[in-house]
Amino acid sequence: MPDREENLLLVNRWIEAFNGHNVGAIVALYAEDAELFDSGMKHPRRGHDEITEWFTTRFRMTPTIAFASHYQFSSDQQVAVQWTTRGRIERLLAPKWLIRPMKVEGMSIYCIEDRLIKKQRGYYDHLSAIEQTFPPVKWLPLPRL
Repeated sequence: MPDREENLLLVNRWIEAFNGHNVGAIVALYAEDAELFDSGMKHPRRGHDEITEWFTTRFRMTPTIAFASHYQFSSDQQVAVQWTTRGRIERLLAPKWLIRPMKVEGMSIYCIEDRLIKKQRGYYDHLSAIEQTFPPVKWLPLPRL
């Protein structure tokens, strides 16, 4: 049975691969039937093919994105990481001067089974990320309740 230290090493390899935008290295850390989901996704990504597609698109759209881990908490089967990501979102057909930086803080929980990531959940303020990338969203009226 893997120990907490091995689980932390696995997650830190994930962070290193993410910051290197190395999709192959990231996907190799997931179980074949792994599930990836965060608050910015409409639906979970399941299996290596969908996870590969997700990270390939993510790095193409945010070529400067980087992940900084602040705190890591581990148990025998989970690692929770408090993080900050920074980067710039590239928009199709947008001039470079319209490309906006973003900074998002959040938490990810990695469920580990057989020394691989079986399930990953990310939680962050998705509206904040959208407002940073598309400032006019801030000016939309709030719905009345």
